[in-house]
Amino acid sequence: MTELDKAFGSLLRELRNERALSQEALAAEAGLARNYISQLELGSKCPSLRSVFKLCKVLGIAPGDVVGEVDRRVEKRESGTY
Repeated sequence: MTELDKAFGSLLRELRNERALSQEALAAEAGLARNYISQLELGSKCPSLRSVFKLCKVLGIAPGDVVGEVDRRVEKRESGTY
């Protein structure tokens, strides 16, 4: 589990919760398995680029915005300024 995986997972969970989606609903709309969504949110899996685009489409956010936010979170964690 890397900082990158953890940062993506926590952001995914936040975005999903903000939109009041269950893991099941997000998975179904994105054409992914619920178990995979859970693993992504826990940071135990790293998503493919294809999965990132599918998830972003369902969540209504640009993939570039997600990548930028993940990068910001990783930088904060690495610098110790949570």
